[in-house]
Amino acid sequence: MRRLFIALISVILILSPVEAFALALDSPAVILVEESTGRVLYSRNEHERMYPASMSKMLTALVVMDNLNLDDIIIVGREIRDMPPGFVTGLHVEGEAITVRVLLKALIIRSSNEAGRILAINVIRQREGRRNIQYDEASKRDFSALLMQKARDIGVTNSNFNNPYGRHNEFHFTTAYDMALITRAFMQNPVLAGIAAMPYFEGDGLEGRFHPEGVGRLYRLVNTNLMLPGKAHGHPYVFGARTGFTTPAGHCFAGAAYNDGLGLITVVMGGSEPERWQDTRRLLDFGFFNFSFREIARPEQIITSVRIENPRLGDEETLEIVSTAGFTALLSHEEYAAITRKIAFDPLLRVEPEDYENDPSGADDKIILRAPIEDGAIVGVVAYFTGETLLFEAPVLAARTVYERTFDSDMDFYIAMVLENIFTRRALPYWFGIVGTAFGIAGITVAIVTFRRARNFDRYKPEKRHISKYDGR
Repeated sequence: MRRLFIALISVILILSPVEAFALALDSPAVILVEESTGRVLYSRNEHERMYPASMSKMLTALVVMDNLNLDDIIIVGREIRDMPPGFVTGLHVEGEAITVRVLLKALIIRSSNEAGRILAINVIRQREGRRNIQYDEASKRDFSALLMQKARDIGVTNSNFNNPYGRHNEFHFTTAYDMALITRAFMQNPVLAGIAAMPYFEGDGLEGRFHPEGVGRLYRLVNTNLMLPGKAHGHPYVFGARTGFTTPAGHCFAGAAYNDGLGLITVVMGGSEPERWQDTRRLLDFGFFNFSFREIARPEQIITSVRIENPRLGDEETLEIVSTAGFTALLSHEEYAAITRKIAFDPLLRVEPEDYENDPSGADDKIILRAPIEDGAIVGVVAYFTGETLLFEAPVLAARTVYERTFDSDMDFYIAMVLENIFTRRALPYWFGIVGTAFGIAGITVAIVTFRRARNFDRYKPEKRHISKYDGR
């Protein structure tokens, strides 16, 4: 089943993006992806190099989750002293004590650049086992290497990340497609997805704990994601992801939404404000309106029936065919309407297979299989297509045992018929017929015997003597 699932996902991934119409979008590069399968549903310039700005923090958070514990307490150090102009949020102070969990909330909810630096240097310290490492060019390169390794693990191939919070430079770039992969991995982490869904956070940086080397501070963080429900551009199905902005990058947004079993990832890059929110809404509306998961087949579902050549007397002359596996696919309305099915039956079981091959309709009611066939035997393979694309294929089975007609089976059938009906009301006409026939035979026999006796009597009867008048004299 694992191989079947992997094959199914591979098939879905190769389906081309469906563009039922050209969406009116402001952002230069956009992409819409289904979260569970990774299938691209809509895209434009998705492989064009763009700048990610603060959307980079999602990749930083993934690296942090791989290297630090959420309950670890960090003492903020000198790494926040030399933040570049325009990247200072002022959320953290040197010497404060704060947990990794709260730092991640500051990073994701408030888009704290200092939190990115603090987390990055502490990842390096943890990996090196030294607390005195400072945030310098060497440690930046080390963390960038971790970012790129994580990106490669996710499947990113056309990006480069050289700082933990998205500061603009020509060597820090990505594409809408790669950012969708990162967003998907980010939202599949339950801790990070839970943080991204929070409209705000209020609480103590130490989460009620004590640390001898530093004092916790109170935080009130408001999420920069204006598409969360209740926000200015709120969408009822959005539950997270990340914003981004620098002047070269433009207004960017990576979003995640879920409704009725369908999860969507959106990325818009290089846009403007407030058009990035409007573009995201149009992408979500397009995805939720046009796509859904459709159940095409169920395990042990009867999918067709075929005729049987020379079945045993008393048995059904048709055989039901059942599927071995279930199949659910992410399809657009047009793809679902275009689904076709073909069953290739075992040529060793088929009667006159050339007739089927020459029939363009491939009608199942023209298929004849020869007995015997065992219950549960594989009789062929069913394949489902949308257009020319193969969606799914699996063996099909016989729903019951089919017995071949023989002389012995005929005798058994007639004997069983007699035994089953001999003492039933349905047998009365036969009984009357038998009795009538018996009486008729008896009458004929008596008549024949009587006739024969009479003839024999006449044959042996003594002749009558003629007495002369002179006799007796």
